[in-house]
Amino acid sequence: MKKSIQMEELVCPMCAQKIETALSKAPGVKSASVLYNASKAKVEFDETKTSLEELIKIITGLGYVVIR
Repeated sequence: MKKSIQMEELVCPMCAQKIETALSKAPGVKSASVLYNASKAKVEFDETKTSLEELIKIITGLGYVVIR
């Protein structure tokens, strides 16, 4: 499954890299990319191993606000 997750404005490119790295390490995530300028994460994942809600928890756990 492919999903986009919209976040509040990211402060710097390192924020995007931090989120991308954390999402990439989550179980079932096939690919993750964070677009700094758009404050959006694009994630492809296996629904049997993780959920959109779990991925959102990873982002909020890093201190970022998800808009959806």
